[in-house]
Amino acid sequence: MYYSLSLLAGAITALMLVLNGRMNQEISQGVSLVIIHVMGLLAVILYMVIKREKPVKTKLPLIWYVGGFIGIVTTIFNISAFGHISVSAMMALALLGESLSGVLSDHVGFLGVPVRRFRAEKLLGVLFLLIGAAVMLEDFALVPVIMSFLAGGTVLLSRLVNARLARKAGLSTTILINYMVGILGAVIVLFFMGLPEKIAFTLPFYNYLGGAIGALVVIISTFVVGRIATFYITLFMFIGQVFSGVFLDYLLDGAFSVRIALGGVFVLIGLVINLLQDNAYNKKNNVANQSDSLGETAKVKNA
Repeated sequence: MYYSLSLLAGAITALMLVLNGRMNQEISQGVSLVIIHVMGLLAVILYMVIKREKPVKTKLPLIWYVGGFIGIVTTIFNISAFGHISVSAMMALALLGESLSGVLSDHVGFLGVPVRRFRAEKLLGVLFLLIGAAVMLEDFALVPVIMSFLAGGTVLLSRLVNARLARKAGLSTTILINYMVGILGAVIVLFFMGLPEKIAFTLPFYNYLGGAIGALVVIISTFVVGRIATFYITLFMFIGQVFSGVFLDYLLDGAFSVRIALGGVFVLIGLVINLLQDNAYNKKNNVANQSDSLGETAKVKNA
């Protein structure tokens, strides 16, 4: 069941991108941002009511509450890139951006992340990710490509900030705060962009549910954590994203793209390589740490 839920979370992530992108094309970007975050907030509140959870009061420096603002930036990148490159390419580029940002943050220990120095072997997986993303780009458009790539970096940054907040406030409260701050950021963006002269809500209702789907992705992802290995959560979520992305591109373009599917295979290979390398590295470190601990214990006993 948990593997199926991971697949589902990946698949609806691609759907979320499409719904948010279409809404942005139908109305203005500022109004879209507000609707996305309002729907997400309502979904989180409903989830907390069902689970009978109450928000947790916490005091942290303001910097740890900016995850919602970072999420605004991610959403702007995604909805701006939508329609200019394929959904599959958007996700592949975001994964590439997230991977490279992750390597950099690990290397310097950014925002309290444990330092893991860069290893040359990581370049192989990144190379496959880069090839896969390049293959998927049937029509190269520089700005959307850069935006999708940067979206991966902002996703990682938001995750690091939210992880710190979640340790104090709990996950549900963290998600709630994110959407509340996100609404504030969306209103600020709307204020500077201004309301369009005419707002026509002509799309079917489900097109406005992207924000709620985003909240659902976080809830599902959290639910499966600890029940199956992180390796399989990441792998199955991306498989869900690839197949859903290819299918959605088929619905949007009216034709199946072998090129996009092939690019997805390259990206998947790159992801698997990175995950296997990380698992092997972590196991090696754990064994080394256990050996050191045993050595110290033996010294104490012999003293």
